[in-house]
Amino acid sequence: MLRSASLNWRGLCLAILLLAFLSATQAQERAGGAANGDSIDARSPEQWLQIVQQAARRLDYAGTMVYQQGADVRMSRVVHVFDGQVSHERLQPMDGRPREFIRRADEVKCLIPEARRVVVERKSRAESFPGFTAAGPAELLQHYSVRIIARERVGGLDCQVLEIQPNKSDRYGYRLWVDRASGLLIRSQTLNERGEALEQMAFADLRIGGIDRDQLKPSWSTDGWKVDEVAHRPIDLREQGWRLVPPSGFRPLYAVRRPMAGGQALQAVYSDGLASLSVFIEPASASSSSEALPQRGPISGYVRRMGDSVVTVVGEIPADTARTVAQAVEHIDR
Repeated sequence: MLRSASLNWRGLCLAILLLAFLSATQAQERAGGAANGDSIDARSPEQWLQIVQQAARRLDYAGTMVYQQGADVRMSRVVHVFDGQVSHERLQPMDGRPREFIRRADEVKCLIPEARRVVVERKSRAESFPGFTAAGPAELLQHYSVRIIARERVGGLDCQVLEIQPNKSDRYGYRLWVDRASGLLIRSQTLNERGEALEQMAFADLRIGGIDRDQLKPSWSTDGWKVDEVAHRPIDLREQGWRLVPPSGFRPLYAVRRPMAGGQALQAVYSDGLASLSVFIEPASASSSSEALPQRGPISGYVRRMGDSVVTVVGEIPADTARTVAQAVEHIDR
């Protein structure tokens, strides 16, 4: 039950992460002069990361995003509009049951037509992949090396290819294809220690600029639908009696009490600026035991029973890292 609940929640979270990845709503505008009139060929890898930050937030675009993980291939239609203040998005998964995700700033609405239901979630900070929201290039370079490796044509666009390698084996590497003209991220891969792609995302078709805002409207009228708001109660983990030790460079984004199947759980989210991980702490069931969760692409998890509680670590991290984080969790006196 616990494992199923954790992975089901992660499935919903991945869709929201994709929205955040395409918008980077909380991105710091650190690009300065790098995006204004500089020589494209003279840009450093750090400047390219800064430009990706700005482009994802400020550009209007629409396209079909293809996600591949092993033999699993999924597609989503994405529309993004920046109104000068905040980002607006519509994400339509094109596989499985009909769903739509509508986002304005930090509010995400998940539309579930067969149940005539809208699930609303608000966050004070967006999670993202690549999550440039959580750290600037200077911070990333403390844990990764970034280099320009090629110039390639992708989807008809002239792209700069960046390779990001971790300094330690406790996280993954990445390869990014960035449109040289707009700075928009066109394709990305998550790489294991052998440089093999664990997953990749890419635009199959893309239009930049001139996006009609009517494309942000949902496919269905939601009049009369049930609206459920996911309640997030901010918490202090130490006050709740828990101490967590994330990998070096992973900063806390937030800690909340959230509803889960069969009750409530504490959730803490950490990011190093590229990868993110969640730690869930919830009451143990009779069948709870310590075990690794099945790995899906770059998503690893580990469950650890601690007395009357169960700790579950799930994130875009290697399996050994998930186990290490779970085993380092401590119950402390309040």
